[in-house]
Amino acid sequence: MASTYATSSSVSRASSSSSTKLFMADTETASIEDITAQLKANKEEFDTKISAATTVAEAEAVRVEYLGKKGPINKVMSFMRLLPNEDKPKLGAVVNEIKSELETLAKDRKTVLEVEEIELQMEAERIDVTMPGLSKAPNVGRRHPLSMTMEKAVDIFTSLGYDTVTECKDSPEIETDYFCFEALNCPKDHPARDMQDTFYLTEDMGSLLRTHTSAVQIRQLGKRKPPLRMVSPGRVYRKDDIDATHSMIFHQIEILALDERGKLNIGHLKGTVEHFLREMFGPEIDVRFRGSYFPFTEPSMEVDVFFRGKWLEVLGCGMVDPNVLEMAGIDPNKYSGFAAGFGVERFAMVIHGITDIREFYKNDERFLQQFPTFYDQGLTAMKKGDVGRAASDVAKPEEIAAAIAAGERAAGEKPKKKKKKAPPAAAGEIDVSKLDIRVGVITKAWTHEEADKLYCEHIDIGEEEPRNIASGLRAHYNLEDLEGQRVLVLANLKTRKLVGFPSHGMVLCAASEDGSKVEFIEPPADAEIGERVMVDGFDGEPATENQVIKKKMLNAIFPDLSTNSQGIACYKGEPLSTSAGPCA
Repeated sequence: MASTYATSSSVSRASSSSSTKLFMADTETASIEDITAQLKANKEEFDTKISAATTVAEAEAVRVEYLGKKGPINKVMSFMRLLPNEDKPKLGAVVNEIKSELETLAKDRKTVLEVEEIELQMEAERIDVTMPGLSKAPNVGRRHPLSMTMEKAVDIFTSLGYDTVTECKDSPEIETDYFCFEALNCPKDHPARDMQDTFYLTEDMGSLLRTHTSAVQIRQLGKRKPPLRMVSPGRVYRKDDIDATHSMIFHQIEILALDERGKLNIGHLKGTVEHFLREMFGPEIDVRFRGSYFPFTEPSMEVDVFFRGKWLEVLGCGMVDPNVLEMAGIDPNKYSGFAAGFGVERFAMVIHGITDIREFYKNDERFLQQFPTFYDQGLTAMKKGDVGRAASDVAKPEEIAAAIAAGERAAGEKPKKKKKKAPPAAAGEIDVSKLDIRVGVITKAWTHEEADKLYCEHIDIGEEEPRNIASGLRAHYNLEDLEGQRVLVLANLKTRKLVGFPSHGMVLCAASEDGSKVEFIEPPADAEIGERVMVDGFDGEPATENQVIKKKMLNAIFPDLSTNSQGIACYKGEPLSTSAGPCA
């Protein structure tokens, strides 16, 4: 609202009056009471306009109109110098009060509008993550062939009981000379270093970009003791000249298996490698082993496969050199084992018929569009010998989606002999029913010899043999209290080794908010051993062990598990129950 007050040049002060008045240019006078009334009228107008604002910009414009330098609120202060001293505080107090109220109203309204604008933007940009990953859009993304090859290889070894080591702290790409070379029986003057010349980061050559993932194994041997099985994928670096078959950056996967001396021999190594190669290249692939040399294995071998009419070298392997074990603090007279490693790029080039390694790193959409969406499709084509296809010969995303919807196979694909796997759960269907929670009882318990926080337990969940399960409860329970304890067991988890102990499942516990108190969630006393725990309204079938891990179902389900005020375990407010009642 435009101000109706005169400027100081058109105002004179009365010489004597019991009530001080201001004289305007049009000879109309106004008292402090009149000014106060006008300010309140301005506030009412401000309230109406700020409430009607629908955007942050509109609210800011209203604020500036009334509270800016040229606004009616600040103009009133020009009368301050014309008033007697006893009246100045009155006008100042009124103006400050009105000004403070308007500032608060403007701030509150802008805050509300900011939230509304963010919500509108989020809704406009919302992506339905439960929709199928295949799109009819012509520029739909594809899995990178290196990612698919690495995933397939790691899956094969994890199915054999190998642990995957990928965490940054356990698998750093910036490595020390000791872990990368010296601990692997390759001292500074060893000629084998010439084959793995790398990028050094310090003048003393103490820090470098790792040349292989063998360093991961040395780090793990410092934390874990045999028996153990591990697979370590990752990026590595070597100072190679870049050409069609060499790159200074590539990917590698290595395995290590250690056990008591005599339990693992070269026959186990050959059997493991042959199984892996036939899973990767097909059951009919021919494999041969050739004697070779690596500083960290003895004896050492290189492995070839006969593919498309010629022998191709694909990996190296051997029995772990006793010197390597000794440097890692492991007695080679008590333990032995084998190791193997290969380049992911080499496998991907063979599987997909790629002739130039540089294509992997160009991020050229035309190159990536040639490959299937899932690694199993690429392997099927490779096993038929149909590699190196032109982009026009590869099924388009919409064609693949239509084939999946119709339950049909891609044209020309041979039926698989393997038993059909259960389809993975859709993202929108992941709930507590995917977990196979069983009533169990601890029949035996003992302390883990190498982990100060773990108990090892035999737990009966109604199967032929009790489950081996490790739990980190030594800080909360005495060992003698565990035998006979009734518990809930998450049964559809893959066996994983916890500091060398094969743990098949998980005991469900409830923890206080600060983690200082952890207690078992107990089934009712009358619940039958092996009975499945259910939640009302969630009646689906449990997922497979692979689905639970690959779909990261625990991450989706566990945040909604809690105990209520009565101590009853609940999922989204509904109790976990057996035929005998809820669990607490």
